[in-house]
Amino acid sequence: MKKIITSISFLLCTIILFAQNQERLSVHFFDVPENLESDFLKFNSDVNRVLENAGYGKDFYKIYKIKDNNKNTTLRYFQISSYTSDKHYEMTHNVSDEYKSLWDKMWDSDIGKKVWTFDNKTHIYRKVFRVYN
Repeated sequence: MKKIITSISFLLCTIILFAQNQERLSVHFFDVPENLESDFLKFNSDVNRVLENAGYGKDFYKIYKIKDNNKNTTLRYFQISSYTSDKHYEMTHNVSDEYKSLWDKMWDSDIGKKVWTFDNKTHIYRKVFRVYN
């Protein structure tokens, strides 16, 4: 009987562990108007500073841009962030009042209106989960 209870307990703990520990990325493809690039990069830097001070590491949100001589005219920027679980995602998005304030101000700014549009034409956002094979 002890072995059965131990086995069931181990199985339940394993299931809970794997259910909460799904590696995933949040990926964004978007454009930033040239006149907003410095403001956008400052906003990203400020958000990263808050997350770093909260213990989530340096450069949590990583920004990439294609080279200026690249012929692509849309979706020239890429942002990526990595999470160990849905709980980790929630924790990083509810880290502090300062973090919330930065995002609230951004939504009311030109960056919010022209960059973070989530319209699948000028801003594509996906939560992707690692595929194990």
